[in-house]
Amino acid sequence: MTATAAATATVLAFSSARFTPDDLATFETIAEPKLRDGHWAGVVRESGREHDRLLVLLPEVDRPVFRFERDGRGRYTLSFHDRSGWYGIGAGGSAAECLSIWRARPRTAAPFPVL
Repeated sequence: MTATAAATATVLAFSSARFTPDDLATFETIAEPKLRDGHWAGVVRESGREHDRLLVLLPEVDRPVFRFERDGRGRYTLSFHDRSGWYGIGAGGSAAECLSIWRARPRTAAPFPVL
């Protein structure tokens, strides 16, 4: 690259409405076992000027049931769709924080002793 070309190069800003590679990796660690075990039927990505979304499809359901989204301000939300509409079930300043509801929790001892 010549000095003239370097001086005129334009840097495009990364949209704050787009998932980062780390966001997608965080989602993938949650999605992979759910897809593999058949709990989820698929994931569809939907991107627009002011949002980036991952829509989760469940087996035998004809519409997306979960929506993980990053908006134009860089905020993350997780929503659930019942037959009435979308309801927020998670939010945060990072993908990991927003998706924490889906993180595996360690099993605890049974609350009652087995006799």
